[in-house]
Amino acid sequence: MNYQFLSYPLDANDPGFPGEPTLTIQPATRIAAGDAYNSSIVHLFNHFGTHFDAPAHFNPHGRSIAELDISHFIYERPLLIDLPKGKASLVEPADLEPLMPRVADADCLILRTGLEALRHSEPQEYAARGCAFSIDGAQYLLDHAPHLKAVGFDFISLASPANAAHGVKAHQILLGMYSDAYICIIEDMALAHIDASRLRRVIAMPLRVRGVDSGQVSILAELAA
Repeated sequence: MNYQFLSYPLDANDPGFPGEPTLTIQPATRIAAGDAYNSSIVHLFNHFGTHFDAPAHFNPHGRSIAELDISHFIYERPLLIDLPKGKASLVEPADLEPLMPRVADADCLILRTGLEALRHSEPQEYAARGCAFSIDGAQYLLDHAPHLKAVGFDFISLASPANAAHGVKAHQILLGMYSDAYICIIEDMALAHIDASRLRRVIAMPLRVRGVDSGQVSILAELAA
């Protein structure tokens, strides 16, 4: 087997969701300054970079990142699907319906829209005019994909400033605000380098902080040789 990351290394220069904090690094000790070792204080917004939205992000009764069982982060039947989308577009039921026969047995759906290219070429466009799930798209996925534990994608958030009316409700739907079922969300994934036909397993390794709704994840994809 071959292993690849599906997450970005955290970088203070990367785009964040407009108006939200990102990442700052404060030197604590430095060998170059005469200290015995290097260390840093990392100030990290928990929805920056590749991260995992646990139910508590939008659901006051939902589990936080540290409360989820380990099974929520291990996907034995992941499915990576190419779904080309443009700036300020929405994932609608019409996009998802043709995928359902393939999604039926999947435990993690990963959508590759191609918008990852904007993260490097036009980072502010990536942040402000990304793709998003519509309210109906979120409801359709929850209703028709009962085995999904998570949905991930190569755009900055399930919500977008370009379609602000959908963001809160779409998150609430997927994260179980209105039903017992929920699908966790993995935002801002790195997918362009992956051969979908070789994908065998995905493991999302979370930063587990008690009392925090969600957190960053390092994601490993296991690929057939």
